[in-house]
Amino acid sequence: MRLIFLFCFFLFGCNVEQRDINLDEIQNTESTSEASVLSKAATQGKNFLEDGSVYEGELVRGLPHGFGTRKFPNEDFYKGQFVDGNAHGHGTIRYKSDANLEKYVGAWANGRREGFGTLFLADSSRMIGHWEKDALFYGEFQSVDGTVISGEWNRKFISEGKMRDEFGNEFTGFFNLDGSYEQGYLKGANGDQYTGNFLNNLYHGKGILSKTSGSLYIGGFEEGEFSGAGVLTLAIGTRYSGEFVKGEPNGFGVQTNPEGVIYSGLWGNGVKSGTGSLDFGDGTSFVGEFQNGLASEGIYDWGDGRKTDSYQNEEGEWLDR
Repeated sequence: MRLIFLFCFFLFGCNVEQRDINLDEIQNTESTSEASVLSKAATQGKNFLEDGSVYEGELVRGLPHGFGTRKFPNEDFYKGQFVDGNAHGHGTIRYKSDANLEKYVGAWANGRREGFGTLFLADSSRMIGHWEKDALFYGEFQSVDGTVISGEWNRKFISEGKMRDEFGNEFTGFFNLDGSYEQGYLKGANGDQYTGNFLNNLYHGKGILSKTSGSLYIGGFEEGEFSGAGVLTLAIGTRYSGEFVKGEPNGFGVQTNPEGVIYSGLWGNGVKSGTGSLDFGDGTSFVGEFQNGLASEGIYDWGDGRKTDSYQNEEGEWLDR
């Protein structure tokens, strides 16, 4: 009986041990089989792709996968990493099909520029930054002429950011789709500072212009010139509030000079022209017509009850008729 029990125990024990060995062998066999498949799949070779491209490098199941090169029908040449047939990872493409481009060095995903990279242009300018769907999304354009534009981009053009051109002008703000200024702050190379709207890179719309000469203008602009309603204060203290046309007071406006003299009336081409009045601030005043900035006819009130028919000569002196 003991012999039978021992025999059965020995037999059972052998079966368990054999079962463990078989499991290990199965796992080893599967791993070996998988490795064998990958080994056979990952090969070095040359492949002619459907679009006419020629690929040389690592292949997995017949597709570019790993490191290799791809020459496109248009002569563009890519060298770098591939995944499932597409440029994916890090790589460099040299352009022959576009005379404006030299090469791109950086990250790729599914055959497109994606991630951080640098696009070198044929004129030695470059675009550096984060790319999405083959276009620069956030980064910097460095022109060969010294212009630098940085910020958020909308396909080929920047939508918001900073720009410093070759002349030393610096702009911060929003850009139009064609790359021109839309709205923001511009500091000119000469020190002038403007905040407001633009059209074709010129002051246009509402804005504020502070010049190095000491003048300050707040109001409307048209194609770079004062236009519409605005207020202009000069460094000497003269202040004009009124209408402008082509950069000059034109229409109705009020001017106050440093001596306290106030003119209220019509203007033409930057000078008093038409009906207006002068308040000299000392109790005297004049009401009448003006030509070329001078009183041509009207009534001068002397403030003491006397009133005379007066005008100004070419030197600005007051005379009575």
